[in-house]
Amino acid sequence: MNILICSAGRRVKLVKYFKEELKKVGGEVIAVDCDASAPALQFADIAHIVPRITDKGYIAHIMELCRKYKVDAMLCLIDPELSLLAEHKEEFEQEHVKVIVSDKDVVNICFDKYLTYQLLQTHGLPGIPTYLSIDEIVEEMDQQRLDFPLIIKPRNGSASLGISIVHSYAELTALWKDHGNFIVQPFIEGNEYGVDCYIDILNGKPTNIFCKQKIKMRAGETDKSIAIHDPNLVQLIEELLCILRPIGPIDIDCFKTDKGYMISEINPRFGGGYPHAHEEGQNFVTCIVNNLMGIPNKVEIGNYEHGSVMIKYDDVVLLKSIDMMKEQGNFQKSFIE
Repeated sequence: MNILICSAGRRVKLVKYFKEELKKVGGEVIAVDCDASAPALQFADIAHIVPRITDKGYIAHIMELCRKYKVDAMLCLIDPELSLLAEHKEEFEQEHVKVIVSDKDVVNICFDKYLTYQLLQTHGLPGIPTYLSIDEIVEEMDQQRLDFPLIIKPRNGSASLGISIVHSYAELTALWKDHGNFIVQPFIEGNEYGVDCYIDILNGKPTNIFCKQKIKMRAGETDKSIAIHDPNLVQLIEELLCILRPIGPIDIDCFKTDKGYMISEINPRFGGGYPHAHEEGQNFVTCIVNNLMGIPNKVEIGNYEHGSVMIKYDDVVLLKSIDMMKEQGNFQKSFIE
């Protein structure tokens, strides 16, 4: 069984998890990225440098890799690529490659922060109020339902890029004028939580829900977290999953305020804080392998220790040169810029 991981980037730990589990069934991990210096490429069984996802030949290139290495399944680790792979699921599955990405409609809702808020509102789930125009914001302020500070962020952003806190109308209008396709939300006072879930690909049922309080963030990813058990949070997440109907791994962010939990973002992929769940025995990689072998997973919701703390740290890999690595065959020469 061979699995292709697209846009592997810095996700070294996740590549190692896949490598460990696939070794048990005689499989390999093929990792690809457009950047030859992406750290995760160093730890895969096979690494390829590929075009950027915006390249018109990207899908054809990935398809050729799937044929070459007899890939059984593939997934990606960045938000912009989810939509692309969702659009081409049928083409890959005609080649007997399972694309572990939710349906296109699900991906599009999750990637668009305003559509996410609309979904939550429609189904009566608590979400962070989200605005598309300054006129809406002024009206809400006039009605004393909104006040500064506010958060302005890209409507389709990821990895906490392009986020600003504004404290006045002048700041808001200046940022709004300089940038397009932004949304505005109130600045939420409260603790932040992350929930890692796995939805069985065979039967569509949640088998794993791992809740953690975020202690420290860095570059949009959880750097330190503490595992928690909270039936209220689990119930909220189960309601959301029932409505959204994603598949595979999904990462959900929430804030806890004096009014309870509020859902802030939904990422239908492995989240940056997933290693905490994995190290606590919530092994989504095994879940994927089981599903690919036609085996439904047992429900493991809540089956982990309360209070464990995850801490991330940096490591170093020394490359003599990217060109030398290519020449020595450590990377496959499928694409070189």
